[in-house]
Amino acid sequence: MKDIIRKILKEENLKQNLKQQMKDYGWRSAAELVGGTKNFMSIMYNNNPMNFLNTFNDLDIVQSKEKPDWTLYRYEKGKNLIVYDKKFDLVYIKWGDIWSLLDHGFGLNYDEVQELMKEWLGKVYNLKGVTPIPQNSIEGL
Repeated sequence: MKDIIRKILKEENLKQNLKQQMKDYGWRSAAELVGGTKNFMSIMYNNNPMNFLNTFNDLDIVQSKEKPDWTLYRYEKGKNLIVYDKKFDLVYIKWGDIWSLLDHGFGLNYDEVQELMKEWLGKVYNLKGVTPIPQNSIEGL
């Protein structure tokens, strides 16, 4: 019984460390630590893209001072992961940190990623009727 508990604690510790690595340095860096994207998705998200998106359920929400129609979603100032443009109901999603794993890692096409993002944004951040689109750089906005 003690061995099972140790194994579970070790796995949870690994997941926490990988999650922090992903938040700090991106999913590619975290995936390298466990032998690649497929292993990373299996270990961290049970190969479920919604589980991946739920990693970002705790973003800080900040009103942009420079652009009053924009709401910023991030962990750190200047490193926005999501930007909501209220004026046009567009949600810019950081390509390298979020969209690319759904695309390349989980093998979802553009429309599938967009629909998944709409569902997640509606449930978690109450953003309904928006159009998510990938953006290479939304930092500093």
